[in-house]
Amino acid sequence: MPAVAAPKAAVGSALILLVMALRLTSTSVVDRQSEPVREDARVIVVDRLTREFGGVRVLDGLSLSVSAGERLAVRGPNGAGKTTLLRCLFGTVTPTSGRVVIDGHDAGTVAARMLIGASLGQERSFFLRLTGLDNLRFFGRLRGIGEAEVVAVSEELQLQDVARKRIDQYSTGQLQQLAFARALLGDPPVLLLDEPTRSLDTAARERFWAALDRRRGCAAVIATHVEDDLLRTDRELELGAG
Repeated sequence: MPAVAAPKAAVGSALILLVMALRLTSTSVVDRQSEPVREDARVIVVDRLTREFGGVRVLDGLSLSVSAGERLAVRGPNGAGKTTLLRCLFGTVTPTSGRVVIDGHDAGTVAARMLIGASLGQERSFFLRLTGLDNLRFFGRLRGIGEAEVVAVSEELQLQDVARKRIDQYSTGQLQQLAFARALLGDPPVLLLDEPTRSLDTAARERFWAALDRRRGCAAVIATHVEDDLLRTDRELELGAG
């Protein structure tokens, strides 16, 4: 496959990110599934997870599991711990106590990270001077993903025109869609998505859910307040429920 050259102004930043990449409460649950989850299908297991910041307990002894193909919605007021939970699952925040396991691997390990596609909100990891497509190419290569899949994902989400623009010209909604496209690269078995449809119009939201529906074997944990999103998930986990 021919090499893809990044603009010279972004080469230094790209090399820095490549090095970094290589180093790499109470709850209530609403269950809409008609059949019990098989324990041997669990790809996410959270065991008595507690996380404190400066003595403030954000998550308190939380235990849950998510099975292959399951969509779990996480809801709750601001500060309830939704984003903290997602970051503990991804491994960028370590538990104060308890354990998080992703398909048999401790969260935060390279093996666990390679199983996860994530869009965690307030996205700052894209290269502003690169186009959306060049960003997808770069992050795809970190996972060993070639040009054909990068183009296929951008076309699936109808981002062909948007992907030609530089990131610093993106709207919030366009950036969210690109972050979701990046999360889909490589068809990871786990998706972690923080308010993924918040700034999307109706058509973009439908494309988002259509893409998830085409990946029925993937386990998705979705933090959201959008009622339509909640109705499309299999279960709800409410944080800060008292």
